Amino acid sequence: MSFDILIMKTITDELQKELAGTPVQRVYEPERNEIVIHLYSRGNQPGLLFSIDPAYARVHLTEKRYHKNNLPSPFCMLLRKYLVGGRAASFSNPHLERILEINFDPPEGLQPVKLIAEIMGRRSNLILVDADEMILGAAKTASWLKNPKRVVMPGEKYQLPPAQDKLDPLEMEPEQLTGNLEDYIAGGMNPEKALLSSVGGISPLTARELLFKAGWDIRSTHSSSRRLFNEIQKLYYDSRAGNLQSVMLPSKNIYTAMPLSHLPAEEQFEYDSANKMLDQFYTNLIQSTRENILKDQLNNAAEKRLATLDKKLGQQRKELQAATEAPRHRLYGELLLAYGDRVPKGAESVVLPDLYNPDHKVTVPLNPSKTVSTNAQNHFNRYRKAKSGQQKIKKQLNKTKAEIAYCRELLYTIENNWAGSLEEIRQEMIEAGFLREKKKAVKKKDAVPQPLKFKASSGRSILVGRNNRQNDYITFKAAVRRDTWFHVKNIPGSHVILKEAPYPPPPEDLEEAAFLAAYYSKGRESGAVDIDYTEVRHVRRRPGGKPGFVFYENYETITANPQDERLKKLFCLS
Repeated sequence: MSFDILIMKTITDELQKELAGTPVQRVYEPERNEIVIHLYSRGNQPGLLFSIDPAYARVHLTEKRYHKNNLPSPFCMLLRKYLVGGRAASFSNPHLERILEINFDPPEGLQPVKLIAEIMGRRSNLILVDADEMILGAAKTASWLKNPKRVVMPGEKYQLPPAQDKLDPLEMEPEQLTGNLEDYIAGGMNPEKALLSSVGGISPLTARELLFKAGWDIRSTHSSSRRLFNEIQKLYYDSRAGNLQSVMLPSKNIYTAMPLSHLPAEEQFEYDSANKMLDQFYTNLIQSTRENILKDQLNNAAEKRLATLDKKLGQQRKELQAATEAPRHRLYGELLLAYGDRVPKGAESVVLPDLYNPDHKVTVPLNPSKTVSTNAQNHFNRYRKAKSGQQKIKKQLNKTKAEIAYCRELLYTIENNWAGSLEEIRQEMIEAGFLREKKKAVKKKDAVPQPLKFKASSGRSILVGRNNRQNDYITFKAAVRRDTWFHVKNIPGSHVILKEAPYPPPPEDLEEAAFLAAYYSKGRESGAVDIDYTEVRHVRRRPGGKPGFVFYENYETITANPQDERLKKLFCLS
């Protein structure tokens, strides 16, 4: 991934061709570090997206529709003042700079302005200047104290970023390139780093491609440098003439302004528009990144709760063990009342005959500071307390075990997040108390869950839940009493509903629905999985249970193979 000078030049050329002279309709600030300018072009309303986020710095047209932000920043308000109602007159790109300059013809009564987008990673910025290059405002300001070399403040003169002391790829001579490369390589640099240090406007990815095409040979630096010079000249003259072809390599998470001969051709997808390529690339990248962050957040919350429950379960088991010893304390009390005269004063324990087995002796623990009758009463009290608490402890123990099973089910659904259902899982975990809502807002109506939908070979519908909320929905809302319900036996997995089939289902429908229940379960990698199935009317929610947790009766069991290639092909599964 590299928003380099070649990409900026390609983007600028496309914008100049498509949007020069188009009116500005709206300016939005959808997120911090993002500005979107909506223009009007030939009946369309393209959005020009500027991002100065360090991780996603870029500029390109986007098909995504943005809406008004309730709290725009002062810089966004400044852009609205000078741009809305005006026209984007021209788009240009300073030589060898990752900078886009847009000249705007102003609305009536205002002066012409220029918006400068500097796309430079963490140093990216958006700056608005007037006709005299005086700064009117910037997304990120920098005073003399913060940056003595380049001030970015309203009222100051705009300056380009400091130039690098490197060769211009279109103006250098072969001897200059050779001399620089030989000096750097002699100092211990590898050829790629030497090229980056010698010539301006070259990214690491471009450097690797140029060296590959030039057939760089470390044993012949002089002749290799000459070939490299020719490749550099050709590339940058093609860029100036607009003859480059944008490509994306999704498998390597990179894009570039030209095909890469040093990487497999079958991994490269060509685009007629660099704007469309970047829009698709960053949409997928940001969505994937946010899903991974959310997945980690949900996993951590579920694992934290699971660790707490495991600890709680251990404590409850100890309490239950102690409660099961209740009859012993009753025996201690009875022995003290029966043989109180044999108990020495101040003793910590005493050995007495067992009332129910005289041939055996029982050691009775004592509190040496208490009398015999008080010690007896204490043992009776412990007996009564343990006996009354035993059922309560068992109930709590079962509740804890159910919560542990729920946590494990959650971890399974988080890990196997099919088709992006993480947001539904997050909402479920908030309702279950695993997560806290960050801020209280007006509660929106819950969206209808979107389970997976398949067609059996018979034409009947099969629904598959991707998480507990969807499992609950398809079982108790989308299904009717006579539909058939499937679930993998004794391990986490999806609820599956076979619609509109008689019970028991026809063999083909039964096999296909059972296959889906096996495939969308923790047993997916197995060769054979047991699947329980019954009519929906025999499935019940557990009282007070979490979403998707049920008990069922009157069921039958079938074995399914989640690796069946024939059925994978039928349902288009990998």
